[in-house]
Amino acid sequence: MRLHEHDSRGRGSPERGREFGRVWASRIHAAIAAYRRHYLQLGIAPETSAAVAEKSCQALFAWHPALGDELESIAAGAGITVVELGLLNSRTEILAVAPPQGDGECSTVVRAGAAGGPPVAFQTWDWHPRLVPDAALWRYSPAPGRWVKTFTEPGMLAKIGLNSAGLGANFNFLHHRADGSGDGVPVHAIARRILDEAGTVREAVDLARSARVSASTAITVTAVAPAAEAVSIELTPAGAVVIPVRADGWLIRTNHLLGAEFRDADVRQPTSTSLPRYEHLDKALAAGVPDGVSDGVSDGGLPELAGRLCGEAGAGAPICMREDPRLPEPARRRTMLTIRLDHAGGAIEYWPGSPAAAAEAGHARRF
Repeated sequence: MRLHEHDSRGRGSPERGREFGRVWASRIHAAIAAYRRHYLQLGIAPETSAAVAEKSCQALFAWHPALGDELESIAAGAGITVVELGLLNSRTEILAVAPPQGDGECSTVVRAGAAGGPPVAFQTWDWHPRLVPDAALWRYSPAPGRWVKTFTEPGMLAKIGLNSAGLGANFNFLHHRADGSGDGVPVHAIARRILDEAGTVREAVDLARSARVSASTAITVTAVAPAAEAVSIELTPAGAVVIPVRADGWLIRTNHLLGAEFRDADVRQPTSTSLPRYEHLDKALAAGVPDGVSDGVSDGGLPELAGRLCGEAGAGAPICMREDPRLPEPARRRTMLTIRLDHAGGAIEYWPGSPAAAAEAGHARRF
């Protein structure tokens, strides 16, 4: 996956969206074609994916018209319709129409901060390489004096990111038996609005709860104000639950529901690695991650933290996802990106590959 930095340089809406759509037009078109093939391979008919994209975009316009306008301006810049762009931004809602595939995706570890230090936010991004040959590191200004940095796919409003208020957002798919109506607000748009508007965990929770969803997702939020804090917000069609950090200050997220209210509604394939990844991270944290390593104060930064979380298993750790050739093509995933949100430095620290690859490289890139 090739990562491209894009700075909107203070442009406001609609100019920001049009410029982003124009610059990324060819990659947006390629992504739409790739996802259309992917949906078909999963047995989702073209008319179904288009209908979900349309309903989900309508839900976005009703929930937050300004973000609907942003979607519209990106589509205009790319020379496509809003529904076509919805095939990307509502991809989670479209995928929820089909049964879960493969072994799951994305592992997240956060901590509210130790001894007055900044929060910790670490994540792997596991996805289908053939769907995302190119991705964006996008910096934009949602309001005067405020910036957002986000990693996202071509044409998508946002994904994992950090804002100038010191609030970070991480992203994990979940599966609830009530998923699949296709008429909910796109979960990627919810993450975008949190990054745009929230400065505290409470503000992020309130924004997330205001949206009705049709595909379950965990948005894990870390913030520095009014004090270092972290929670994970489980969003499902049956409601939202806030998961606090554990007694040791850590919070682990993979792809199963943690809220007691939802455990009986969790839907997972037999091949899911969600629990093994969770248990691996739990053991790694129990083995000890020094404060200077976890919060990025040590010189090791992301590579050292990634190495600690891989543990003795190294590249064989379950958080280092490898494509399984035994699975059907639409179910094959790989760890394509490893990220640490640097709240103190206002940066996304990343490595284009698995945590083991980041640890082996011994350095990371910053945006």
